[in-house]
Amino acid sequence: MTCIAQYDRKVVIKSLSATADAHGFEDNTDASNWTQYDISFASVKSKGGREFWKVDQVSADVSHVWLCPYSKTLAAATPAMQLVSESVTYEILSVIDIDLAHKEVEIQTKRAV
Repeated sequence: MTCIAQYDRKVVIKSLSATADAHGFEDNTDASNWTQYDISFASVKSKGGREFWKVDQVSADVSHVWLCPYSKTLAAATPAMQLVSESVTYEILSVIDIDLAHKEVEIQTKRAV
Protein backbone atom coordinates (compact mmCIF):
# COMPACT_ATOMS: atom_id res chain seq x y z
CA MET A 1 0.00 0.00 0.00
CA THR A 2 1.21 3.51 -0.80
CA CYS A 3 1.64 5.87 2.13
CA ILE A 4 0.14 9.38 2.04
CA ALA A 5 3.55 11.03 1.57
CA GLN A 6 3.94 9.24 -1.76
CA TYR A 7 0.88 10.97 -3.25
CA ASP A 8 3.04 13.81 -4.51
CA ARG A 9 1.14 14.97 -7.62
CA LYS A 10 -2.08 16.95 -7.76
CA VAL A 11 -4.43 15.63 -10.46
CA VAL A 12 -7.65 17.06 -11.80
CA ILE A 13 -10.20 14.81 -13.47
CA LYS A 14 -12.27 16.64 -16.09
CA SER A 15 -15.47 15.69 -17.86
CA LEU A 16 -16.70 16.93 -21.22
CA SER A 17 -19.39 19.57 -20.74
CA ALA A 18 -19.75 20.82 -24.30
CA THR A 19 -23.14 21.05 -25.92
CA ALA A 20 -23.56 19.62 -29.37
CA ASP A 21 -23.83 21.97 -32.31
CA ALA A 22 -26.58 21.74 -34.95
CA HIS A 23 -24.81 18.75 -36.51
CA GLY A 24 -24.44 16.91 -33.20
CA PHE A 25 -20.70 17.59 -32.97
CA GLU A 26 -19.05 18.22 -29.57
CA ASP A 27 -15.60 19.82 -29.72
CA ASN A 28 -13.53 17.90 -27.18
CA THR A 29 -10.32 19.63 -28.30
CA ASP A 30 -11.35 22.98 -26.79
CA ALA A 31 -10.22 23.21 -23.14
CA SER A 32 -13.19 25.41 -22.28
CA ASN A 33 -15.52 22.48 -23.03
CA TRP A 34 -14.10 20.48 -20.11
CA THR A 35 -15.16 21.04 -16.48
CA GLN A 36 -13.66 19.83 -13.23
CA TYR A 37 -15.12 16.53 -12.05
CA ASP A 38 -12.77 15.74 -9.14
CA ILE A 39 -9.38 16.64 -7.63
CA SER A 40 -7.03 14.20 -5.94
CA PHE A 41 -3.41 13.60 -5.14
CA ALA A 42 -1.56 10.72 -6.78
CA SER A 43 1.70 8.95 -7.30
CA VAL A 44 2.61 8.25 -10.90
CA LYS A 45 4.64 5.67 -12.79
CA SER A 46 5.68 6.16 -16.39
CA LYS A 47 5.30 3.04 -18.49
CA GLY A 48 7.09 4.24 -21.61
CA GLY A 49 6.22 3.13 -25.12
CA ARG A 50 4.14 0.17 -26.13
CA GLU A 51 4.01 -2.42 -23.37
CA PHE A 52 1.26 -4.93 -22.69
CA TRP A 53 -0.66 -6.17 -19.61
CA LYS A 54 -0.51 -9.87 -19.04
CA VAL A 55 -1.89 -10.27 -15.54
CA ASP A 56 0.22 -7.58 -13.77
CA GLN A 57 1.86 -5.94 -16.76
CA VAL A 58 1.01 -2.82 -18.73
CA SER A 59 -1.48 -2.71 -21.63
CA ALA A 60 -1.07 -1.27 -25.11
CA ASP A 61 -0.76 2.49 -25.21
CA VAL A 62 -0.72 3.01 -21.42
CA SER A 63 1.95 5.65 -20.83
CA HIS A 64 1.28 6.53 -17.16
CA VAL A 65 -0.33 4.75 -14.23
CA TRP A 66 -1.66 6.97 -11.42
CA LEU A 67 -2.33 5.64 -7.92
CA CYS A 68 -4.75 7.74 -5.83
CA PRO A 69 -6.42 7.36 -2.44
CA TYR A 70 -9.89 5.87 -2.88
CA SER A 71 -12.94 8.08 -3.17
CA LYS A 72 -16.33 7.05 -4.49
CA THR A 73 -16.31 9.95 -6.98
CA LEU A 74 -12.85 9.13 -8.28
CA ALA A 75 -13.66 5.43 -8.63
CA ALA A 76 -16.66 6.42 -10.79
CA ALA A 77 -14.47 8.26 -13.33
CA THR A 78 -14.72 6.90 -16.88
CA PRO A 79 -12.58 6.70 -20.03
CA ALA A 80 -14.70 9.55 -21.44
CA MET A 81 -12.87 11.85 -19.00
CA GLN A 82 -9.41 13.40 -18.88
CA LEU A 83 -6.73 13.59 -16.21
CA VAL A 84 -4.68 16.79 -15.99
CA SER A 85 -1.47 17.09 -13.96
CA GLU A 86 1.05 19.91 -14.14
CA SER A 87 -0.74 21.36 -17.20
CA VAL A 88 -0.38 18.09 -19.13
CA THR A 89 -3.55 16.35 -20.32
CA TYR A 90 -3.90 12.57 -20.38
CA GLU A 91 -6.68 10.40 -21.82
CA ILE A 92 -8.10 8.01 -19.24
CA LEU A 93 -8.02 4.41 -20.46
CA SER A 94 -9.28 2.68 -17.32
CA VAL A 95 -10.11 3.31 -13.67
CA ILE A 96 -9.67 0.43 -11.23
CA ASP A 97 -10.60 0.10 -7.54
CA ILE A 98 -7.60 -2.06 -6.65
CA ASP A 99 -8.74 -5.44 -5.31
CA LEU A 100 -12.19 -3.85 -4.74
CA ALA A 101 -10.79 -2.85 -1.35
CA HIS A 102 -11.88 0.83 -1.50
CA LYS A 103 -8.38 1.93 -0.45
CA GLU A 104 -6.70 3.00 -3.70
CA VAL A 105 -7.75 3.75 -7.26
CA GLU A 106 -5.47 3.06 -10.21
CA ILE A 107 -5.98 5.24 -13.28
CA GLN A 108 -4.30 4.12 -16.49
CA THR A 109 -3.72 6.89 -19.01
CA LYS A 110 -1.97 7.86 -22.18
CA ARG A 111 -0.80 11.30 -23.12
CA ALA A 112 -3.44 13.16 -25.12
CA VAL A 113 -2.50 14.16 -28.64
